[in-house]
Amino acid sequence: MSLSSVWSFISLNTRGIRDSVKRKSLFLFCKNQKVQCCCLQETHSNETDEKFWANQWGDKILFSHGTNRSAGVAILLNSFPGKLLVTKRDGSGHWLVCVFMKDDKFIILGNVYGYNSAAQNKIMFSDFTNSVKELNQRYPSNNLIIGGDFNMVENEYLDRFPSAFQNHHYNPVLLHLCRDLNVSDVWRRDNPDVRAFTWFKPDGSAKSRLDFWLTNENQQNFTSIANISAAPLTDHSMIKLIIQPRNNPINKGYWKFNCSLLEDEVYSQAIINEIQKITKDRQFTTQRDKWEFFKFKARQISITHSKRLSKDGKQKEMEIIREINSMCCKSLLSEGEKQRLSFLQTSLDNMYVSKAKGAFIRSRAKWVEEGEKSSAYFCRLEKRRQEKNAVNKLVINGRESTNMEEIKREMFQFYSGLYSSSYSSQDVDRFFNHIKDLAPKVDENFKQVCEAEITLEEAEKAMRSLALDKSPGSDGLTINFYRHFWEHLKEQFLLVIKEISELNILPTTMKQGVITLIPKPGKDARLIDNLRPISLLNSDYKILTNIYASRLKTGLNQIISDTQSGFLKGRSIHNNIRLVLDLIDYNQLIEDDGFILFLDFFKAFDTVEHKFMFQTLEIFGFGPNFISFVQTIYNDTNSVIILPNGISPRFLINKGIKQGCPISPLLFITATEMLSILIKNSGFSKLSVLGEQLLMTQLADDTPTFMKDSHQIPDIIQTVDFFSKASGLKLNLSKCELLPVHHSDQSVIHNISVRTVVKYLGVHITKDSKTMEEMNLWKTLEKCKVNLNMWSQRDISILGRVFLTKLECLSRFIYPAYSLPIPKSVRKQINQANFNFIWKNKTHYIKKGTIIQDYSAGGLKAIDFESLDGMIKINWLRSFLQNERNIWFHIPSNIFSHLGGIELLLKCDFDYRKLPIKLSTYHQQVLLYWKLIYKHNFSPHNTPIWNCRYVLCRNKSLFYKNWIDNGIWSLLHIMNDNGNIISFETFSSKFKLNDRKQYNNVIKAIPQTLIQMSSSLVQNVQVQLPSLLFDGRPLHSKLPNSFIRSLFVRELFPTSDKNHSMSQHYTGEEISKLRSQFIKYPIFPKYKEIHFKIMNAVYPCKELLHIRFGFPENNCSFCDTNIETLDHLFFECMYVYSFWEDFFFWCSSKFPFPISIHLQKHSILFGVVSGDNLFDLTFNTLLISGKFFIHKCRFLKNKPLFNTFFKEISLYFKSLTLMKNKNAIKLCIFIEDHKLYHNP
Repeated sequence: MSLSSVWSFISLNTRGIRDSVKRKSLFLFCKNQKVQCCCLQETHSNETDEKFWANQWGDKILFSHGTNRSAGVAILLNSFPGKLLVTKRDGSGHWLVCVFMKDDKFIILGNVYGYNSAAQNKIMFSDFTNSVKELNQRYPSNNLIIGGDFNMVENEYLDRFPSAFQNHHYNPVLLHLCRDLNVSDVWRRDNPDVRAFTWFKPDGSAKSRLDFWLTNENQQNFTSIANISAAPLTDHSMIKLIIQPRNNPINKGYWKFNCSLLEDEVYSQAIINEIQKITKDRQFTTQRDKWEFFKFKARQISITHSKRLSKDGKQKEMEIIREINSMCCKSLLSEGEKQRLSFLQTSLDNMYVSKAKGAFIRSRAKWVEEGEKSSAYFCRLEKRRQEKNAVNKLVINGRESTNMEEIKREMFQFYSGLYSSSYSSQDVDRFFNHIKDLAPKVDENFKQVCEAEITLEEAEKAMRSLALDKSPGSDGLTINFYRHFWEHLKEQFLLVIKEISELNILPTTMKQGVITLIPKPGKDARLIDNLRPISLLNSDYKILTNIYASRLKTGLNQIISDTQSGFLKGRSIHNNIRLVLDLIDYNQLIEDDGFILFLDFFKAFDTVEHKFMFQTLEIFGFGPNFISFVQTIYNDTNSVIILPNGISPRFLINKGIKQGCPISPLLFITATEMLSILIKNSGFSKLSVLGEQLLMTQLADDTPTFMKDSHQIPDIIQTVDFFSKASGLKLNLSKCELLPVHHSDQSVIHNISVRTVVKYLGVHITKDSKTMEEMNLWKTLEKCKVNLNMWSQRDISILGRVFLTKLECLSRFIYPAYSLPIPKSVRKQINQANFNFIWKNKTHYIKKGTIIQDYSAGGLKAIDFESLDGMIKINWLRSFLQNERNIWFHIPSNIFSHLGGIELLLKCDFDYRKLPIKLSTYHQQVLLYWKLIYKHNFSPHNTPIWNCRYVLCRNKSLFYKNWIDNGIWSLLHIMNDNGNIISFETFSSKFKLNDRKQYNNVIKAIPQTLIQMSSSLVQNVQVQLPSLLFDGRPLHSKLPNSFIRSLFVRELFPTSDKNHSMSQHYTGEEISKLRSQFIKYPIFPKYKEIHFKIMNAVYPCKELLHIRFGFPENNCSFCDTNIETLDHLFFECMYVYSFWEDFFFWCSSKFPFPISIHLQKHSILFGVVSGDNLFDLTFNTLLISGKFFIHKCRFLKNKPLFNTFFKEISLYFKSLTLMKNKNAIKLCIFIEDHKLYHNP
């Protein structure tokens, strides 16, 4: 076997886990073993259990089913490091074989449960052996692992008590199996003469070693360790197997703070006491030393308390297991020992049953609070079966290596070399002497902001703005820790900051980083160049640098040109993409040959020279204190790389910025701004675009340059090289690309590839719209469908599925939609994928127009993609209106200037197809969306004649700039007091316009009916251009995305409330409350789904299924006499009505009822609105729980009995006590005050 990592397994005969508490107990026990794979026998599973058991386990389970009462084996994976390739199983639940792949090697794993009959075992193991051999031929491997309960022993003399033999006697079936597959018993190899057992009769009169692991005998490259240990709730022991490479170094990793400690009052007080003690201690010579000592003590206390909590939880269990194991090794037990063994086993069983019940309560609480509400929850739930980011193999000198020591050396050499400075003062001086008079300066106010002393308020704001639950740096302390203890730490932290500012020295741990390597998407992760280094930095360092980052953001716009879009508020990556696309879309208007050169820098963030950054800040006019601070955070810093088997040696970081540091991106764009200044002042022939000279734009280091022709390329490369020698950023010429504005037959120009398709900032750009559509949209949609299909295997409520459409599908289209037109066919397919997923690819019981509405309107806030796309395009339009003179909008500004400008056009009643200019598909789509939601309230005098869809000349609308410049836009402007069109002579004399052709075109284009409607208004009205308003709100004002999207929803899905059943009993305000408030109730998502379906009369009762789909049966599931309508099932059935009577009696006996609340059908179906919010919360929560209970009873074919319901609701009450939700807290108080948990 030649595995490069540690593998761990356990095997256990469970004696059936159909009982939910026992199953949860044993799952907890297996999880506690911290192994990657658990082989279970006698699971008694069937196909209907697969999804639920896997959800309960939390990872993949592979099954071979027996019956509900016998057999069944399962392999439970737990962050298993291999990729599953194939599975084979028998048909009776006695064996299961899987093939995994890891590090390009195959591992064959078998799980077996033998028969009690030797004859049956002989047949079974013959089939099993043949299947293993067949798999081994397809997937050649020396890594064969077989475990389980074989129901026979290898050696009748050693492995069974009492034994029928006086000397060694080997089982022929097992001997044949081992010889055939070249495997042997791992435990027996290490314990040749030891007697130990894995199965026991309760009275200890018989025991056998029926459970064991078989592996290949060839062990030159690895070691196998097997042991036997007691387990709860079964008469078998657990057997464990660890396989690891020989001389495998132990991965100690680095310590990370366990945030759950913050809930421990004893721990919190210990930290507070330590803070107070250290704060008063006078022995420290510097505040830095005091701070470092505090962090050392905080780590020490955290580790000690973690061990204590772990030990408190495990010590008793381990003592019981040790004593059981000790007794099991004895051949004979006294009566007292037998009783003691029985007591110990019962204690172990009870321990895990208790844990399981507690886990049920905690998981129910967590599910109510988090379940199906957040992306974090779903990301934890759906851990895709992908390889970890760990570097287990690397190409070194053209050869793939899996030797971890070799990989560690290569990593150290590469990154220590990468971060070694190649600074040349001569090159830097020459560069800055050339550029110093060209760079802008920060103003005095901004300079003083950066120079000022840090205040406590700044520090707290910086700390609170950092995200919780992020990976910490080398000291292991998270932002959660600092936020929890901030009131006690803040004064000391401020003293440390002030000392850093005075002495320009960081504390030792603030200088340290931990680098984790993330493979670049779609690249070969074995190549070191394809690994992106991310620095994990200590939280106190991030608080400090975040203070200065916040300061920088207030004024960096003064020195960073508009052509840089990176890292600054108000600047958008989409502008960069749209500018390039506008050049392609309107290339027919560009006379120059035109080339776009996309510059690519080799590891730009990692190679910028520190001293270059410092001098850049000087050139921009920053003050000495701020520059000293920046020098301090980069001086004498070092880092290590996290590897699978530990960390690399430390190395100095003498260049590059720290990806993960709040201030570093801002410092980086000050450095790249120097490139911008250099190129813009180097005299290149720029690309002439509609009267504007374009040269370059930037997004951090992503730099496209716009050239008049290809002759500029050598000069640009030479100029960039001048910048590279000074800054450290080196061009990667092999990855630079050219995109011609027009067609080009050349494939390479000046050693740079000419492309027809380039990928720029994540968007594939090409002149072929179909190709661009395919690469950017259709491929994304296919990935979304795959992701949604993976989720469809899970039992998720309709609310969760609505959320997942946003997380897994819509979120992936927002980015391209800002830059690209989205064809109708794509929009339709996106919606189809999402709404089919919401309804589980079955009938859509509620119309899309309803389900996308707000909760208060009876919807679930699902999102129609067309409305979302419209909102995105309107936001682009608003940005265009506010920044029309900006370089990003130069091309559309010029295009729309032929129509009077975008603002005038939007006020006109236009049809884009009749405009006298050809617009790009993107701009057409923007105008279509505008027309959809902007209301042109027609009035003959206030509707502009320009760009008007019914004022046409040769089927095109008109616009004459010289007319609008003279204030002519309304028909009334060219009419006399009698309501007639003025003559050309009068027109020419009045407006000083002499073009008769224009006059004739306009007069002929105006419909006669419009003239007749306007003639009577000449003397009575004042003309005024329409205002750009949405529901009375100016277009340029702050408009939330939800508001803009609601305008599209209103137009695309005009709805009327058809729920007459509710309107008969409730006011409009009450209906809105009933529809929306239950969403916030602390109840399970499935409960809410059932309630939602009942409220909307789409619950799949039998009569509904009979009417819609022709199901033959429609009798009530409970009484079997009446037709099962919605009203009957949840209220009128005698069994259900009896349940509600008991329910109301119990409620009324526990807490006072408002006079208006009675046992009525509408109250049961929809809920109550009494005016007492706490009563409504409590009663409706119980009511919804009762309806879900009826729903569950229907499917379990049980009658709904209140006593059974009360047991379930009591468990829910316990779960509530663990929730932090405001409504849960209110309910807990109410339940406690009224003793609802007491038996009815």
